[in-house]
Amino acid sequence: MHEPGTAVPKRSLPVWFPLLALIVLGCNLRSPLTAIQPVLGELRASLGLGSVGAGLLTSIPVLCFGLLPPLMSPLIGRMGIDRSIRLVLIGVAAATVIRPYTGIIGMFGGTLVIGVCIAMGNIVSLMLIARDFRRNVNGVTGFYTVSLNLGAMLTLGFTAPIAAWGGWQIALAGWVWLTLLALASRWLIDRQGRLAEHVEPDASDASKSQAAPESAMPAMVVWLMIAAFAIHIFAYYGLTAWLPTFLKTAGGMSGTQAGVVASSFQILSLTGSLGIPVLARRVSLGRLLVLMGAVWTVTPLWIVAAPSQWMLWSPIGSIAHGGTFVLIFMMIMKFSRTLDENRRISTKVQSAGYCFAALGPVLIGWLQGWPEGWWLAFGLLAVLTLGLIPAGLAIDRYEQRRG
Repeated sequence: MHEPGTAVPKRSLPVWFPLLALIVLGCNLRSPLTAIQPVLGELRASLGLGSVGAGLLTSIPVLCFGLLPPLMSPLIGRMGIDRSIRLVLIGVAAATVIRPYTGIIGMFGGTLVIGVCIAMGNIVSLMLIARDFRRNVNGVTGFYTVSLNLGAMLTLGFTAPIAAWGGWQIALAGWVWLTLLALASRWLIDRQGRLAEHVEPDASDASKSQAAPESAMPAMVVWLMIAAFAIHIFAYYGLTAWLPTFLKTAGGMSGTQAGVVASSFQILSLTGSLGIPVLARRVSLGRLLVLMGAVWTVTPLWIVAAPSQWMLWSPIGSIAHGGTFVLIFMMIMKFSRTLDENRRISTKVQSAGYCFAALGPVLIGWLQGWPEGWWLAFGLLAVLTLGLIPAGLAIDRYEQRRG
């Protein structure tokens, strides 16, 4: 690794390769979570899990996302970005291979390891973007968000067909190839050394960041973003964790069909992830949140009322869950005065949001076991996402005052 200010040796990697490596990394930060959903029935039968236990397989990692960020930041600071990424990927790879073959203890233990690693990955990936793509942070953040959904789409779409061929254990463990691909891409970049665009922050920049006031952002706005993110992530994980099961049991679809529909719900979110930054050039972020809240509210009710109309509700709902995620992080970047404030507010929003979201899969799993349970479960999601509308209106008023 060269020292700041020294000449950077010529690189043989294509200029687009770091972005590709980031996308592959992002794919690994959600795919281990969604891989379970298409084979949840087989997994439950094999391990003797109930609905609540099955929901915990999704909730454990999400809870890690909420509880661990304050602990991960100093660890990443000591290890550095590149070594932290390698640790994340090695941990995910090992747990992916081990957890399907070690019984119920191994399944929960492996899921916990994956949750810890991805919690670190959530932080270090944003640090990687800030370090390596300083000239196009917003655009690259959009592609990174797309990669999260792309990884989920791959596992939701192909895990069930693989399980039909070789069993659920092979279907889960087989996704280690995606993690190995990410490791290989990072190894190539590390081998070539830091890119010319990779520059260490000046000491003066660091001192300015540390000297910044505690927060220039009103506490009310921070709490509104925390609430909006918590509602969105709760609905996202609660819905995606149980959507394949709902489509099979209540929608009459086969496992493969349910996987394809759930996969489309992920891949079509690209329209929201990439479209919101374009709309934000003309429409305030608060008003866009109102729009996303309205679409989010309609989506779970439409799904439970007419699962066969998935070609309609899937693209519309995908815009909401893809766009809301990007929108909230755009708010953090826009409203934060310094990079240090950005980092602190982002940690607060993600920690609180993911802690609340960890309840989603468990609560939805519990409600769906009641009479008319799917209506109760998806109705809860509709009521919660309705809260995005007043949050958006309040943020819009703040934007107007802020100018």
